[in-house]
Amino acid sequence: MGWLDVFAFIPMWTWLIILTVVLLYLYGTQGHNVLAKLGIPGPKPSLFLGNILQLEKLGTVLQLAEWKKQFGAVFGLYFGRQPVIVVHDLDILKEVLVKDFPHFTDRAINVSRAYVEKGVFFQGGVNWKRIRNIITPTFSSGKLKLMIEPINQCSGLLSNNLATKAKKGETVDVKHYFGVYTMDVIARTAFGLNTDSQNNPDEPFVDNARKLFATAKFASTANLLSLIFPFLRPLLKALEVGIFPSGPVQFFVRTIKAMIEQRKTEDEATRSQRTDFLELLLKAESEEGSDTHVANGTHTKVIKRLTLEEIIGQAFLFFIAGYETTASTLQFLSYHLVKNPEVQEKLVKEIETHVFNREPTYDEINKLTYMEQVIFETLRHCPPVITVNRKASTDVDIKGVHIPKDAMVMIPIYMIQHDPENYENPEEFRPERFDAATRKESNPVTFLPFGYGPRLCIGMRLALLETKIALVHVLRRVRFAKCSETPDKLNFKNGGILATKDPIKVAVELVPK
Repeated sequence: MGWLDVFAFIPMWTWLIILTVVLLYLYGTQGHNVLAKLGIPGPKPSLFLGNILQLEKLGTVLQLAEWKKQFGAVFGLYFGRQPVIVVHDLDILKEVLVKDFPHFTDRAINVSRAYVEKGVFFQGGVNWKRIRNIITPTFSSGKLKLMIEPINQCSGLLSNNLATKAKKGETVDVKHYFGVYTMDVIARTAFGLNTDSQNNPDEPFVDNARKLFATAKFASTANLLSLIFPFLRPLLKALEVGIFPSGPVQFFVRTIKAMIEQRKTEDEATRSQRTDFLELLLKAESEEGSDTHVANGTHTKVIKRLTLEEIIGQAFLFFIAGYETTASTLQFLSYHLVKNPEVQEKLVKEIETHVFNREPTYDEINKLTYMEQVIFETLRHCPPVITVNRKASTDVDIKGVHIPKDAMVMIPIYMIQHDPENYENPEEFRPERFDAATRKESNPVTFLPFGYGPRLCIGMRLALLETKIALVHVLRRVRFAKCSETPDKLNFKNGGILATKDPIKVAVELVPK
């Protein structure tokens, strides 16, 4: 009996199964040799998933550290079928973030939600540049000065609440207290709302903001499917399944829309009294200042404005960027003050010297140089976001590394800021790393919590202002101290946002009058 006779006896359904398995295998491994062909080393990818399971099993930070030891400063991996080039080399990163920025303007993030994707953080190319240019003036020094008063009021309430806990001798979950503080600040500075989240923790704004960072399993699964089966992305977009759960997104979109409609019915006198972020965006929408575009000898007036969707997108982004990251920074900072009481006392003396018991002004806040060093060292040690990425819009060669079009360049912020080649004894908490003389001599790409280059975080100065004013008010009333529940070492969850497995609890002690 020949081979043809053997094949004839195999049922058709068996052949279909074999064919299906072969096709799935070919699909699941397609593209997994792209980086190897370019001479970029890296771990072996798994069928369909690439290297996602390895990152999940050990944790992003630990696994990237292991691979760096094994493969060097530049190596490749795969998110599903997406090729990712992890770059620790500072010279290459400077090219990606600055010199070759026109080829790396976009981020490889699948938001898949209307309005949310209109935020400047998620936009790319021409749209990113246009929106960035329009909203940049809303973060000028003059605009920030208008926000000092509401931030002072929120900070005063925070210090009162912590002082109350100190009088009772109770420990505090610092993330909770700083979380409701940042929510109050966002509500006031972004929308002119007095939410009093600190005394009403179940306030809808706070509740929905927390839920934004507790992404539903369905959404996580859907994003994984989009990596494995890119052809599903239009369907996921149509279903509005993305990195943020639908309930909180819909709540904020409805709320922001209602605010906009209400303001459009207000008289000019009332509107002129508003100085919050939403009002500035609305004015940007209707601004008559324009550019002149010349085409075929004809001058065309191009009005700079934001669409309604773009306004909502920026307002929503304000929540995302302002709530979690600033609360996390204050949480980690308070922990480091507990672990380093001499730093805490030096901070207190600087506050007494430049502010004393007054409401801090914008100019006084800028004199707190040691406080800024403490904040920066906290951000170096515990960056709220541990990695960011850029997507190549074309083939690019940098320092002998070929980055193909559509490949993702991963920037491992946490690892760069903990690399002993960049910072001596990186696990030590030493604010002096960021004094003026040291910073002048250091490579700016070693410090990336706000990014670097044209896509530097647009809200950086507001975040620093909010953090500094909170510290001024709090440290005039209480001191952070160790308690039995304060961890000796922080243990982090796996994920793109740096979060501890257990709440950070500390004692607060009243300052003697």
